[in-house]
Amino acid sequence: MASVTRRWWMMFGPATWRRYRAARQKAACERLLQELSGRALVREAEDLVETVWIEGLDRAEHADPTVRLILERERAAFVRAARRRATEADKDQQRMAAATAEMVLLTRTGSQGE
Repeated sequence: MASVTRRWWMMFGPATWRRYRAARQKAACERLLQELSGRALVREAEDLVETVWIEGLDRAEHADPTVRLILERERAAFVRAARRRATEADKDQQRMAAATAEMVLLTRTGSQGE
């Protein structure tokens, strides 16, 4: 028994199959780019929230010196989280560049195949 892919290919022809696959790949790349853009916005918001939190603790330290230990612990956690987010951002940028290159390739081959 022939696979669904093979039957589809036989019914509609190889050119239509290539366009269909290219459209599916392009849609998958677009979804990935949207996801990566969303992740970048979340990282940016996390940075902002942590910065405001540290600034608030700095102000509180002037009013209450016992806050110093909390401030030092939070600053250390902030540095670790910032490093983690920077690593994630680098990986996401690489994935975004690869997806963009794939979309460019799909666009070029899709327009030539017609």
